[in-house]
Amino acid sequence: MNPIAVSEPLIVLDKVTKCYGADTVLDRVDLTVSSGQVLVVIGPSGSGKSTLLRCLARLEEIRHGRILIDGKLVSKGAEDPGASPEAATLAALRNDIGMVFQSFNLFPHLTVMQNITLAPRRVLGMAMGEAQAQAIELLRRVGLEDKQDAYPSRMSGGQQQRAAIARALAMRPRVMLFDEVTSALDPELVGEVLKTMRELAERGMTMLVVTHEMGFARDVADDVIFMDRGAIVERAPPKCIFAEPAEARTRAFLERLLEREGGNRRH
Repeated sequence: MNPIAVSEPLIVLDKVTKCYGADTVLDRVDLTVSSGQVLVVIGPSGSGKSTLLRCLARLEEIRHGRILIDGKLVSKGAEDPGASPEAATLAALRNDIGMVFQSFNLFPHLTVMQNITLAPRRVLGMAMGEAQAQAIELLRRVGLEDKQDAYPSRMSGGQQQRAAIARALAMRPRVMLFDEVTSALDPELVGEVLKTMRELAERGMTMLVVTHEMGFARDVADDVIFMDRGAIVERAPPKCIFAEPAEARTRAFLERLLEREGGNRRH
C-alpha cells in the first residue's frame, strides 16, 4: 500500500446522484480520493459500482451533485442550477482519467503497437517516433515486449487485457479506473493481469478498482469501499473491513462471498 501525503483530494464526488428513469443507481454519493491512493470497490451486482466509475470517467451524466478533479469542476447534475463545466476545462482534464473495462475493446484490425499509439498521436499530438518509444516502454512494463506486432485475435485474454492497460496508460492519465477487468478471464490468466495492476500501484498510480478479487484488495488497497443499493455503506482499510466490518450489510456480503469461494474450492 502507498503512503498518502496530506493534501487536497485529487478527486471529489459531492452528493452525486445518477438515475435511469425512476431507478436511482447512485444515491447522493460522497467520495474523496487522494493522489497515489488505491481504492477497491466491492459490493453485490447492481449496487452501483460500475456506474460510479462510468460517471467519474464522464461516460454517464449525473442528475445531481458535482465531480471535481484537482479542484476543477468536471461534471455537475443536469438538473442542478449553475453553469456547466467549461469546454476548455473538460478538454484539459479529459485525459487525466484512463479506464479499462471487462471487455478488452482493442481494435481488432490494428496491431498492439497501432492500438497503443493511435490516441497519443491523434489526441496528444505525439510524433510517431515518440508514440512508438512510449508504447515499447509500456509493453515492457506489462510484459508484452514481444507482442507489439501481434493482432488481438492472436493473443490470450490476459494478454489482451494487459495490452488494454498499456493503451490506457499511453494517454498519461493521473487516475486509472478498472471495472471488473479479470471477470471475463480464465482463472489461470487472472494472475498476470493482477500483477500488472499491483506494479501500477507500487509506482504510485491513483487507482479505483471494482473487483471481486479479495486477495488483491487485501494486499494492494489503501481503503476498501463497500457499496449497496447505490450508496457507499462503509469505507475502511482492508485489515479492518475484512476482519471487523462495522456495518451489518458489509458483514453479510463478505460472509456470502467467502462461502461461495469455499464452495468453489471444494468443487
